[in-house]
Amino acid sequence: MSDSTTFIDLVRHGRVATPGLFCAPTDELLSETGWTQLTITAQTAQTNQVITSPSRRCAEFAQHFAREHDLPLQTVNAFQEMHFGDWVGLSAAEVWQQDSALLKSLWESPQDFTAPNGEALLEFAERVEHSWYELLEQYRGKRVLVFTHGGVMRVLLALALGIPYKSTMGFDLGYGSAVRMRVYEDGAVSVYGLGVRDLSCDS
Repeated sequence: MSDSTTFIDLVRHGRVATPGLFCAPTDELLSETGWTQLTITAQTAQTNQVITSPSRRCAEFAQHFAREHDLPLQTVNAFQEMHFGDWVGLSAAEVWQQDSALLKSLWESPQDFTAPNGEALLEFAERVEHSWYELLEQYRGKRVLVFTHGGVMRVLLALALGIPYKSTMGFDLGYGSAVRMRVYEDGAVSVYGLGVRDLSCDS
């Protein structure tokens, strides 16, 4: 395999401390279970660079991991979860009670979705994709470990596979699980792990 092939592991944060949230605020802590989930997934990672969302549920573990393994760490603001506006900090049941039709549109027609006082999904996807291309340029030929969010991972899966965001809703991206990608010199992307918890093997 060419030395210019880039290996990227996208890891979703672990379970958060407050159960049942539709979307956690940026300062939400990981639960003990969430910390364990990330420890199990990341322990076999082979990487040259750690990247994290600034959200606390990603950043605190990323800082710990980078320090323990003496790795450089970069925070990328664009890899934060989509901003759900007035729905941040609410439970899924509360969101459903407030506006079930709008919530259903997130799954049925996500390209048209914007939460109340939140970020449009298309704007979210644009910022994620922009930073993705910057990452590929900066870390070409490296192994990169990214701690991020389910929505970010779905945007990048849609981009890599050439499918609509809606089609990624069928992928199981549980807490602490990873999506593994190879990016070749010509820009082609191979997704070779989906929802995995073992980062020890490249095949």
